[in-house]
Amino acid sequence: MNTELFIKTRKKLGYSQEELSKGICTQATLSKFEKSGKAPSIKILIRLCERLGLTLDDIFPITSKSETDAIKKLDHAEFQLITSEFDTAKKELASIKKDDLQDKALMQYYFIKGFVSALEDAPLSDTLFYFDQILNGLDDDHQTVFSLLAFTGVGTAYFRNGEIDKSEFYFQKVFDSLYSLPLDDERAVWRALSMIFYTADYYAHAKEYDTSNSLLEYAYGICAKSHVTYYVARIQFRRAQNIREAGQDDKRIGEYLNDAAAFARINNNQKLLKRIEDFV
Repeated sequence: MNTELFIKTRKKLGYSQEELSKGICTQATLSKFEKSGKAPSIKILIRLCERLGLTLDDIFPITSKSETDAIKKLDHAEFQLITSEFDTAKKELASIKKDDLQDKALMQYYFIKGFVSALEDAPLSDTLFYFDQILNGLDDDHQTVFSLLAFTGVGTAYFRNGEIDKSEFYFQKVFDSLYSLPLDDERAVWRALSMIFYTADYYAHAKEYDTSNSLLEYAYGICAKSHVTYYVARIQFRRAQNIREAGQDDKRIGEYLNDAAAFARINNNQKLLKRIEDFV
């Protein structure tokens, strides 16, 4: 974010912060933007730029090759997270220089790092630190999908740590938004499925199987509509687990397990195949 050009233009045109922000936002919001480079809402930023005769292209930096390469690594790490290949995800993250990342990519970095930490049962304080970079730093107004992902991750970390009451607080925040998540592109589908699946997993652990099954059915529908297979195996396995844990004798267990194993083989998810084998 080229805040230097923004400030230089403001001063050149003779605007104080109070004068520039009048009718658009608070002076405190403008001051925070100029000091930290953290953009206010896009509507506010556009109006401020218009008043200065600037465009968004003037103040948003062109993505460098180093960041483009890092984003490719982040996307690969995110997919490895989906397939539970945590070691590969960690290697990708370790190869990325955080200084190369702008805010959006940095939030992606911390959400992946936080989830890997949570799912490997790392110390809770470490996991919360990673998600805190998003929730109380990069997106402290909670305006992006990364805040919802971070809420999901914090909830997951708490319930894996045995703190169900705390996890419920965060999953409720996520639950209220699950049925209105954007599904505009493949990456958006990845993230929506992650939030839905882990929320369903939480409700299963809380023994609220009807809620869990409803979310799993919704996630399965997204997979079918979006023609993606990588989450189907985990969804079907969780469905089978729910039936057994609820004490039901249902022939669908076998159907779900067969589906889960088939899709796990398609996506070479060896860890899930082992869990299915142990479950049977």
